[in-house]
Amino acid sequence: MKQTRIVLSALVLATGWMLEARGAALECENWQSSHPDWLWCDDFENDVALETNYFEVGRANGRFAVSADTSMGGSRALKASYVSGEADAGSLKLSVGRTPVSPQLQTNRDFTDLYWRVYVKVAPGWQGNAMKISRGIVFAGPDWTEAAVGMVWEDSPTGLSVGIDPASGVSGSTVVTTKYNDFANLRWLGLVPAQTRIYAPENQNKWFCLETRMKLNTPGASDGLFTLWINGTAEAQATGLNWRGSYTQYGINAVFLENWINSGPTQNQVRYMDNFVVSTSRIGCVPSAAVRPNPPTNVTAH
Repeated sequence: MKQTRIVLSALVLATGWMLEARGAALECENWQSSHPDWLWCDDFENDVALETNYFEVGRANGRFAVSADTSMGGSRALKASYVSGEADAGSLKLSVGRTPVSPQLQTNRDFTDLYWRVYVKVAPGWQGNAMKISRGIVFAGPDWTEAAVGMVWEDSPTGLSVGIDPASGVSGSTVVTTKYNDFANLRWLGLVPAQTRIYAPENQNKWFCLETRMKLNTPGASDGLFTLWINGTAEAQATGLNWRGSYTQYGINAVFLENWINSGPTQNQVRYMDNFVVSTSRIGCVPSAAVRPNPPTNVTAH
């Protein structure tokens, strides 16, 4: 009788976890009608759809793909397999708004205030900082010149948290960058680190909800914003930003998810991403997602 109660309790725990995960997966079903302010939602249940939904998919020689290993909800998530010494572990590039680079989504709109959210988790045994996570971009030309970039990446080369790093590619009303990642010509507006050490050993195998807001300045003013929330708490914010001078040709027109460690990881390791949303207003986190338990691994039915 006691053994039966233990087995039933374990089954209830497992079933409860599965129901909670299944509920989270519904976030991207019928999202257009449920969330009219959302511009995009992807819970990464379909690997084949990546090349359809994103204007560029970096597969990293097959190491970046949808996987059934784990999920924030549903049954799959993006999996980036990092290899020792290899800098790139894959990326997705979403086009949104009026743009000179691969127009795909909402192509008749200019966005000056955009939010995006993605869930991130590293597998047990992770070492170091994963560096790149996401960025919002104002593409100014078909050659990928950038009028403004909002990076979400490492808090420091040796830290275990993340940070926001805004940059301008404009002087007055003139775009001065000449290519993508033209770091020499970007004007860096100041790195702001977050506090939560999402890559620390105690936080491995946990999903973290990362939401970012990129608000361009009024032309000619310094009133732009860049904010990062982790699990719903604002942990990094930059205010009074002059992202674009008086440039108005294009708004924010791309959001990237990326897995890049400048010098490559020191070992083979894995990071996951799930439930990616882009919106014109606050998105928030899936209820209870930040504290969802991992499924039991030692349950035996008798």
